[in-house]
Amino acid sequence: MNIAFFTDTYSPQINGVVTSIQIFSKELKKMGHNVYIFAPAFTTKRKRHDPKNVYRFPSAKVLFHPESRISLPYSRTLAKFQELEIDIIHSHTPFTIGLLALYLAKKHRIPLIHTYHTLYIEYTHYLPVHSDYLKNFAVWVSKSYCNTNNVVIAPSKAIKKELTSYNITSPILTIPTGIDCIKPHAATIRAIKKKYAIKDNLTYLITVSRLGKEKNIAFLLNSFAGLIKTHPKTRLIIVGDGPEKKSLQELAKKLGISRKIIFTGYIERRHIFALLSLAKIFVFASKTETQGLVLLEAMAMKIPVVAVNGMGVCDVLAGNTGGYLTKETKKSFVSHVVTLLNNKTLYNKKVKEAAEKAQKLSAKNMTSLLLDAYKDQILHHKK
Repeated sequence: MNIAFFTDTYSPQINGVVTSIQIFSKELKKMGHNVYIFAPAFTTKRKRHDPKNVYRFPSAKVLFHPESRISLPYSRTLAKFQELEIDIIHSHTPFTIGLLALYLAKKHRIPLIHTYHTLYIEYTHYLPVHSDYLKNFAVWVSKSYCNTNNVVIAPSKAIKKELTSYNITSPILTIPTGIDCIKPHAATIRAIKKKYAIKDNLTYLITVSRLGKEKNIAFLLNSFAGLIKTHPKTRLIIVGDGPEKKSLQELAKKLGISRKIIFTGYIERRHIFALLSLAKIFVFASKTETQGLVLLEAMAMKIPVVAVNGMGVCDVLAGNTGGYLTKETKKSFVSHVVTLLNNKTLYNKKVKEAAEKAQKLSAKNMTSLLLDAYKDQILHHKK
């Protein structure tokens, strides 16, 4: 099968959408299929050497969200698109490259599937326009684009419920991104410990997230400030970068905990797993997740999770399996972290639950579900 992925978010960007695309692409290739990726080009200091299956489009930074790109959906490679004999187009964005996917699907009579990766109504604060107007507009854009697709994929049950509330008429399937862990080498772990001065006599909490307002990292800092009053040998590792990094570092200083926080910035994926292997608990406060893939990756590394009960996250930790869902209060959050730190028997139980939950959502199993969706639509389209 020849599959085309269209996305406005791709390497060298580091985020959940990119991870999802890379995991599915890798598994589909393992199964013997061809995956072609159409994505923005980035201006970098060194020329990127993409594989032959990656096609780039000119792009520019989004004015109020410089980490994102707006692409010009034109490239000379489009003249060769028909030669690829694409069986199905999978869009990962409703914006410029997503509209190109829609155009090509209609022109060449190819079935079109869309994955709704991002809860756009939670990102309107980046624009200097009345929030309610923008949220209504985000819903309209989501509904309009999704209804042009043969099938919409929601990464979680919560997102499917949200999309249903938009009155989307296209069928909606729930297919999470599967887990594809990178087992860290001993040498990599040693190098990471040295780089970040990680000590064996300390207990480390970790979070992996883009540092934006919607990710609620300030809540984690305030909660951690309360935790170290009773557990002074704990430390917090924050993996990721974003527009809020400077203000979060200033908040850490204000709270008097800056020396007990490690801000790594963006790091290689394999290094994230090395850091996860050194942590005791994964902590998370975002309320805007479509799935919470990073939670599942931590659970696959046998690390229990304490997370604020929010969209996407509630699916991962349903029934408090593999960790705890908490209220968005410092008292509730800290008490659940303390429970895991102080009760070894309970901690080991949650570790086992976490590993079992992650195993069920393996990359191979989830890609098989995606492939079934592809086959159904191709067959239906032929009829």
